[in-house]
Amino acid sequence: MTSPASPTEAFACLAEMLQEASDAVEDDPFAARACLARATLLLREVQARHAPEAAAERADQAPGLGLARWQLNRVLLHVDQHLGESLLIRDLAQLIGLSPGHFARAFRRSTGAAPRAFVLERRVARAKQLMRTTDLPLSEIALACGLSDQAHLSRIFRRYTGNTPNAWRREWHDRPSPAVGRGEAARVASM
Repeated sequence: MTSPASPTEAFACLAEMLQEASDAVEDDPFAARACLARATLLLREVQARHAPEAAAERADQAPGLGLARWQLNRVLLHVDQHLGESLLIRDLAQLIGLSPGHFARAFRRSTGAAPRAFVLERRVARAKQLMRTTDLPLSEIALACGLSDQAHLSRIFRRYTGNTPNAWRREWHDRPSPAVGRGEAARVASM
């Protein structure tokens, strides 16, 4: 994403990012956090450009604000493209030229989550998506999400959702279709 030319464009981008985060918060909390992190970076950039004295004062108070936008975007894209593989902190750090320790601290400041927790939550989100859109067995979904086996998927999934993958899949398939509106559902129920 390129830098907006004017504050009006920046606020339009910010509104879009916040709406994206709002839409993702239920199904994909880490995508929502990533949107919020990008929105925060955009606000800091607009503040630095249009209120440089306030940005300079804030920089003196809080050094090391996190990853640059290009660094965060590169890491997020890499994580999403390689979820089925081993994702080590040292490899993510090397991707953007930082030491593992510095990367972990900056990533946490930028996203609000540690890199390992972020990757696990992205894997849970990918598992949810695969359970919604395919009939793959849970053992194959686990492997596609970079987890060692179905038991590993179940442990991680339960930790993040409070439910087992099988129970979550059953609940999701038993939900009424979103295509049926409230008016239609009431009309159908009264027939």
